[in-house]
Amino acid sequence: MRTRFNSRIKAQGGDILAAKAFSRKQAVFNEKAQQYAGQGVITTPGYLRLETLLATGIAPTSLNSISFNTLDTSGVKQPTERRLKLSDTFTVTGISFYLGTGAAAVAGQPTAVQQASEELQTFPNAAVLAIAGMSDELEALYNGFMSLRVDTTTFLDSIPMRQFYRVGDVQTGTITAAGGNVANKSSWYSAMFGRNELLPTIELNGQANIEWTITLPTSIPYTQPAGFTNAVIILDGFLNQGAATVQRQVQRRLR
Repeated sequence: MRTRFNSRIKAQGGDILAAKAFSRKQAVFNEKAQQYAGQGVITTPGYLRLETLLATGIAPTSLNSISFNTLDTSGVKQPTERRLKLSDTFTVTGISFYLGTGAAAVAGQPTAVQQASEELQTFPNAAVLAIAGMSDELEALYNGFMSLRVDTTTFLDSIPMRQFYRVGDVQTGTITAAGGNVANKSSWYSAMFGRNELLPTIELNGQANIEWTITLPTSIPYTQPAGFTNAVIILDGFLNQGAATVQRQVQRRLR
């Protein structure tokens, strides 16, 4: 049911006056509030951040696909990650992808403090220490595709990774000038530079088996040059707190 301007949404703590949907995100928020507010679920803007180290040491490895843990209880959680709790759902409206880089005493094994200073790269810049010497190999990531499978259903068959590729007119490196060498940062032109809208929206349930995967064109040999490099997916949208069971009930009623 579409929510009209000044219409009321029934909620446990009292009716909510819906704002007019001048944007897609407001329309999605109104829809989620209409669906969940009566069940005591709170919908708020939020994000998920999923990360996977490309290598966990100095030994050579091979990359042919990269998988991500989405749920809060799966595998080892990195300090910069923000995963989905089992009791919640998350409505995805946009996806960003980055290469996360930083320093580490042992290549591929950053401490929590080192990872807290992770920088997000929008392309494999050979001037970045953690990428140097492997930039050509990492280009293969951007010739692959991203997919999403939830339980037994493939919701995203193939998003081309090239659509996340951004190279600004200023890149991290060293500029030789009359006054000496000047360090610089890469361009970051907009909020979440590297982001793409997701159409249609997809709702992830904390009680489901969620599989985000990046598939490369072929197996690529990879050795971590220095520091560490993460594959980073950031999902923006709306967190529906306590909605996991409610969403399952809604789905059953629709069958």
